[in-house]
Amino acid sequence: MNVDYTPDPETIAQAEEDYAPPAPVGVVVCGPVQTREVPAAGHPGYRTETVGPTVGVRLLPLEPRRKYGVIICLTSDLWISNSQAGAQMGAGGAMRIPAMIPYPINHLHEVWALAVSGTHNVGVETVNWSE
Repeated sequence: MNVDYTPDPETIAQAEEDYAPPAPVGVVVCGPVQTREVPAAGHPGYRTETVGPTVGVRLLPLEPRRKYGVIICLTSDLWISNSQAGAQMGAGGAMRIPAMIPYPINHLHEVWALAVSGTHNVGVETVNWSE
């Protein structure tokens, strides 16, 4: 039995489709405009993570539905980064946030943290957009 796994050139080549972006829609604003923010989900998430000075801890995962997050450590400064390696590099790859100041996170990317010194508890709050 002889099986040919090589496809014909016609099978490989596909017709290129013409792409035409949709036509813009004209909008005219007459008078005052009021905008409203989309409401957040019914309940926020709260937790406490233990963060030490040697291994970075992921405080916030990648979350496309995140409206905002807040992190706070009452007893130590933190190094934060978008990767574990960045947090563990300290000033070379992370940003230092001071103790006792709530730090808002207004993006959907991961947030990793490392304590500047000692092991401490870090409070984490997350609020997602409603679905």
